[in-house]
Amino acid sequence: MTTYLFPFATANFRVNIFSWSDLLFAPAFLYIIYRLCENIYKKKYADVSYGKYFMLAVKVKLVCIVMYWAINKFYYKGGDTYVYYWHILKIKQLLFEDPATAYNILFNSEDFQTMLYMRDYFLNYGTYIYDKSSYIVILVGFFLSFISFFSYINISAIMAMFALLGCWRVFKMFREMYPHLEREMAIATLFIPSVMYWACGIMKDSICIGFLGVLTYATYELFFKRKNIFFNIIYIAVCVWGLVQIKAYIILAFAPALAVWVFARYRYTIKSPFIKALATPVFIVVAMISGVGVLTLMGSVAEKYAFENMMRTAQDTQNWLVFSSQMSGSTSYYNLGNVEYTTSGMLKLFPKAVNVSLFRPYIWEAKKPMLIPAAIEGIFTFFLTVRLLFRAGFLNFFKMIASNPEVQFCLVFSIIFAFAVGFTSYNFGALARYKIPLMPFYYIALFILSDSQKKEAALQVKN
Repeated sequence: MTTYLFPFATANFRVNIFSWSDLLFAPAFLYIIYRLCENIYKKKYADVSYGKYFMLAVKVKLVCIVMYWAINKFYYKGGDTYVYYWHILKIKQLLFEDPATAYNILFNSEDFQTMLYMRDYFLNYGTYIYDKSSYIVILVGFFLSFISFFSYINISAIMAMFALLGCWRVFKMFREMYPHLEREMAIATLFIPSVMYWACGIMKDSICIGFLGVLTYATYELFFKRKNIFFNIIYIAVCVWGLVQIKAYIILAFAPALAVWVFARYRYTIKSPFIKALATPVFIVVAMISGVGVLTLMGSVAEKYAFENMMRTAQDTQNWLVFSSQMSGSTSYYNLGNVEYTTSGMLKLFPKAVNVSLFRPYIWEAKKPMLIPAAIEGIFTFFLTVRLLFRAGFLNFFKMIASNPEVQFCLVFSIIFAFAVGFTSYNFGALARYKIPLMPFYYIALFILSDSQKKEAALQVKN
């Protein structure tokens, strides 16, 4: 049984991250997951052309689950994912020692007496349980642990498969709209290495990728297909609640993208040229007013999402990441130059923040082995983007974007999200994980635009 020292604590902090029983239970558990997925494949996807991607994605995901555990165990020797696991084990221990207090920690953690007990019980190591978003992950992991023998690998596997469910939903949606791009959609949603790898552990990322995918598919069915209205409303409500609790900025990026998507889709159904032309400026004005209203509302409901507090949080996060990186001797942090925490200051840094999320670290900035895959992925993303711009032409590139609602949806979400994580991460290692929600959507947009460019080029040859 192996133990590791966690760097965030001021005193020695040790946790058992792998037990000998895992040698028996973990392979058996992963095999059960595989067989369950195989049964789903035979019932739903064996007779459809895109079904081949389902089991391939499952196999890749299972490999990534084991890789994620092994790299954290032998390379990082700890990290956030194991801190979540430690909290799960501590609550399990308390459940047998004092069930009433364990119940209060799980369901009444804001009670003053409970908080005092938590301070003593978790000592200096329980900071995660006081953070609402981290608390949700601990809570989900704790309940999953009952069907996974309290094994880290098994709990991770369930969360990872939920993330895969979200990715599969996005694949199904875009494959349905663009069946001739089936292979490209599979690559974008199911086989981007960073997305498959980082959405594997007991982490916020695994849960959020799952929620985001289900939310995207449910909004598509509700607004455009008008199917399963009751259940899709429930799915949307649950996913929005979950994302707001864990990573609210995903919703802040998703909401305007969805608004653009719905407007662009319905705009094409307007037959009157006058009304169609009038609709665009009206929508822009309404969108701007709604955006300010949403931020104001969120600021009144949750103080940390008020604009001034978001800027303060961003500044604190940046300062901490740079300081902690320097203290640990890390060379994986970056900066965007002088930052003015104002609206105009953020607009100045917008291109830099988006660039760092999409294309960095550059290969010469990857000074750690674990950053090399991120750098290679950045090179590939940069190559696809520049090639498309070169082939389509600058003006025609934006013309193609303006003519496709799905591309507009994907780019609005991915660009806003790229700015958010690029502006706040300030560490390439953290950025590689934080940016995974945007990657499928950005690649989908690139593949659709590339297909449009090829069709235009073919038409020009014929004429």
